[in-house]
Amino acid sequence: MTSAGETVASKFDEWHAKCDKLLLPIAKRLCRGAQGIDPKDLVQETFLRFIERFGRALGELDDARADGWLIHVMNNHFYDLLRGAMGRKKAEDDPTITRWTHAQEAESDTYERISQERFDWAIDKLPKQQRLTFLLRAQGLGNKEIASKLGVPPGRVAKRLFDARQKLGELLKPYLDEGTH
Repeated sequence: MTSAGETVASKFDEWHAKCDKLLLPIAKRLCRGAQGIDPKDLVQETFLRFIERFGRALGELDDARADGWLIHVMNNHFYDLLRGAMGRKKAEDDPTITRWTHAQEAESDTYERISQERFDWAIDKLPKQQRLTFLLRAQGLGNKEIASKLGVPPGRVAKRLFDARQKLGELLKPYLDEGTH
């Protein structure tokens, strides 16, 4: 019996290539007039959501169902990004919106409250390949650029980033409420 992680790892490159082939042309059309939304990032985020949702069932997943789900989720994510950009634009134009919004928000469960030192500590705890890949991504490089620098396939870069984000989440979760008391 294989674990969920082994299932994801064995099917990862296959599904990543399939998702890229299916979604990238659609993402490019969606992002044609949208400033600040990269089609490759849109596909990557959709793929990560796909792995989170179907990781255990990748082996027995129906292609037609998966394709429909991927396209639907990518479209929804794209429109969420557009709405967020429009909200930020409104807030820039009318500072009272920002003040009112911040006054209405409850204390959120985000990682924004974690200190830079704690975040640096967590990054140092990542395995070497994940850490290097994560730091290259933090410099603004895309998956293909990172892949060419490291001499690995783009699918492996995506997997390393996925694993790095999961590991960082595990490492930082205990410190989420640090400094809020």
